[in-house]
Amino acid sequence: MTRAPDDRRGWRLLVDAAELTRFTVEALEAAGARHSDALVTAEVLVAADLGGVESHGVARLRRYVEGLHDGAINRHAVPEVVSEKGSVCVVDAHNGLGQPALCRAVDLAVDRAQRFGTAAVAVRRSNHMGIAGWFAERAARSGMLAIVSTNAVPQVAPMGTNEPMFGTNPFCYAVPTAQGSLCFDGATSTVSRGKLEQLDRLGRPMRTGWALGPDGRPTTDIPETVQGLIHRKGYALLPLGGGDKEHGGHKGSALSLFVELLCGPLAGAQWSRHTYQGGEAGLGHIVFCLGLEALGDPDTILADVESLAREVREGGPADTAEAVRLPGDRRRLLTETRRAEGIPVLGSVLADLGDLARFVGVAPVRTMTCDV
Repeated sequence: MTRAPDDRRGWRLLVDAAELTRFTVEALEAAGARHSDALVTAEVLVAADLGGVESHGVARLRRYVEGLHDGAINRHAVPEVVSEKGSVCVVDAHNGLGQPALCRAVDLAVDRAQRFGTAAVAVRRSNHMGIAGWFAERAARSGMLAIVSTNAVPQVAPMGTNEPMFGTNPFCYAVPTAQGSLCFDGATSTVSRGKLEQLDRLGRPMRTGWALGPDGRPTTDIPETVQGLIHRKGYALLPLGGGDKEHGGHKGSALSLFVELLCGPLAGAQWSRHTYQGGEAGLGHIVFCLGLEALGDPDTILADVESLAREVREGGPADTAEAVRLPGDRRRLLTETRRAEGIPVLGSVLADLGDLARFVGVAPVRTMTCDV
């Protein structure tokens, strides 16, 4: 399926969250997904758009629809617990959608942590699972400190090399609070490929120091970099902190390696350089949960977390116009606003969703009347 050309960079229309969810569910089901799998996948994608993480929202729907339709993603897969030793479990996703597999893993981890105090669940043979924050916050709502991570296709060059060996390997944690969890969700690379794709849709530039070309030199050409990453033509993103020690590149590289170890060899999954060998994604995910009750009185812990958060927010202002923000603040505020007023979706993304609607034979996305 080819994409229709579209030059409406920066042009947006509002879409109600329920309507965007309706379309996403119907498109996934039309491509062969079970209703339950389509529901959780749609919820994760739309949550990203609600929270302003548009690089991981419905702009990614095409990869799921085409994968299900073409058989690259197993539409019949049911996540299976293949190993269970006390509070540690392993789930085989059987090359199905990543969202249902990781959701099963989170619920298992919460159940085991409620029984044993702490738990770890690994997922193997999976596909892309969207924003890690949705899964960590799911566990946090059950009174858990949660850590969630995943590996990905090779896109990041470890410091000292120009060869992509690691995924962007996001690391995410969530800690419950009375107002909603403190939740950090970020790549261990300086920038993700999804962010570059989003900048390209907006017609904005990328910065020097984010990526390298096949010659090992810095590049700022977004289309060439994105296509070079997709088709593995020698382009590479740099680890968090960049390519040198002075800016902390060795720290980002080590964090990315840690995720690769957890979600690759330790999970029994492929590590990034070997994903998609043999026709399957082979990605790995990991979930750690620690129940607050295992640490002490939950009410006391939550009160102390609130005190710490308040102290940070009330810290002396730096030389900036921005207020102090803690992880999850911006996403939570945007979610409230966009649920009430609608999600501003780029014209280029709406055009792509229109192509998908025709491809699978479902009603296109109905937009609201206000152009933003």
